[in-house]
Amino acid sequence: MASEDEFQLFTSLRYDPLLLQSEENSKAILNFVTPSPFYMLAYHRDRMVEAAQHFDFFEVEKRLKDGKALHEELLKRVQDEIKKTGKDEAMKLRLLFDKAANLTVEFTPIPAVPLSTLYPPSLDPPSLSPPHHPANPNPNTTTKPFTPSPLTDGALHLGPTDSLPAGDSSQSSQPPPPPPEWKIAVDTSPTPSSPFTLLKTTKREMYDQSRERALPANPAGPAYREVMLYNEVRELTEGTLTSLYLFRGGRRAVKRIFEQDVEG
Repeated sequence: MASEDEFQLFTSLRYDPLLLQSEENSKAILNFVTPSPFYMLAYHRDRMVEAAQHFDFFEVEKRLKDGKALHEELLKRVQDEIKKTGKDEAMKLRLLFDKAANLTVEFTPIPAVPLSTLYPPSLDPPSLSPPHHPANPNPNTTTKPFTPSPLTDGALHLGPTDSLPAGDSSQSSQPPPPPPEWKIAVDTSPTPSSPFTLLKTTKREMYDQSRERALPANPAGPAYREVMLYNEVRELTEGTLTSLYLFRGGRRAVKRIFEQDVEG
């Protein structure tokens, strides 16, 4: 367990060769070298600089001044990893700096996603109710009953030996997998705000304790589980693994006040 004198600064960012095709990711405010396979590297650098300044990691601050050099260092490390694995694929890079500015990079393969997921053209308002399915007509509406497609000879589902006619375009492109479903809980006790909750370091005991309090010991169901933290004045602050984006009053906001009872 890291003490206040024994911790590292870190950030986690996406490496993805698909980002080399993204005009959005090539903007100068997001990357120091363009095109870049690193997702918003400039933002990650700036966040680490802020943490280095606060915690007096002077050598880290000096090393991070040259954003282009950081890009080239990370690219070299990625290339070395690709040589070891033989795979040039999307990866999560976890960058850790100790106080002497020694850099450790940890690599974790992550699922591929389309560019529209990384840079969506718009953020649609959340649906208040699930979309109506034609196979389950609502008696209060005039929705027509579901009619099976003649392409499947009236079958609702294709079996393991069934196939669509060769000319059907639905076999030529597979739809992207649905996004993972998250199960979210609210913490049962406040987490006091501190520099260690504001800035990213390896001192994460408060997040581990939150998950121990609010999540079951042996959870059933999806692996994606998160806890929303709140502070002493009952404001939502963040998740243990994620940032919070809420939709209120017709717009999206980050870390809005949690006005309802936290036990509810």
